[in-house]
Amino acid sequence: ENVRYDESTQNRKIKDAFDRAASGRREEVPPILVFRKPESGVVEFCGLCVPDHLEVRTYQDDSGAQIPNYRFHLSILNTQAISVSWLHERAQTNDDGQAPDVWKQWVKEGEVSQWPTGETLDTEGEIRRYETTETTVSEAFRAETFERYGHACAMTGIREESLLDLAHILPRSQHPELAEHAENVLVLNSLHHRAFDAALFTVDSEYRIRTSPSFEPAHPFLRETISEKEGEPIAFPPSVQVRPDFLEELNAGLSWL
Repeated sequence: ENVRYDESTQNRKIKDAFDRAASGRREEVPPILVFRKPESGVVEFCGLCVPDHLEVRTYQDDSGAQIPNYRFHLSILNTQAISVSWLHERAQTNDDGQAPDVWKQWVKEGEVSQWPTGETLDTEGEIRRYETTETTVSEAFRAETFERYGHACAMTGIREESLLDLAHILPRSQHPELAEHAENVLVLNSLHHRAFDAALFTVDSEYRIRTSPSFEPAHPFLRETISEKEGEPIAFPPSVQVRPDFLEELNAGLSWL
């Protein structure tokens, strides 16, 4: 028997947390942990979340019927780890003594210090909207960067220019002032660019390739150019300089490194 979305036990538990947050009873809101399972037997912690807002949306099922359901919006707090002891104490005695500071700040003041920048979300209005402004780079900067990299992917040597991208180390959406910083970009082919942005691999401050333990590509090209290169340095052209502190800031947010 089908259960209405607003009568579902799971939905009611989540909605109750949102209702408590909306009424200012944040100390009664349970910690919300987000995990992902990139592959069988591997579970990665993605973040500690708090309720933001909810809405009711209608979806169409395979038969074409319109099915209403909640859409819950969460904010990820700016912390990379949490104490298991806190979770036990929270469950047993509702004690937040060992909670991360960003959680205590949210409970006390309702301020959301968002991951990964620590920037406080705008709390004006009932619904906080997440809007980003696309920061573009000039054709001149793109051409200059390609020239410095010898018109080739730094990891694979691919030279087909239509397949090459500018990959920003610190994202331009979060650091627009660094969008055209010569030491904040790599030239990668489109596939490796996507893998880099997805944190399937990174480059450490000594310019060595570091691969996520959960990344086990099936395609031999990715194995040969990423997985099997673990720990090997990238041979940048002499004209290329990459800021180690940019790489360190990027990698500080990776739980697996």
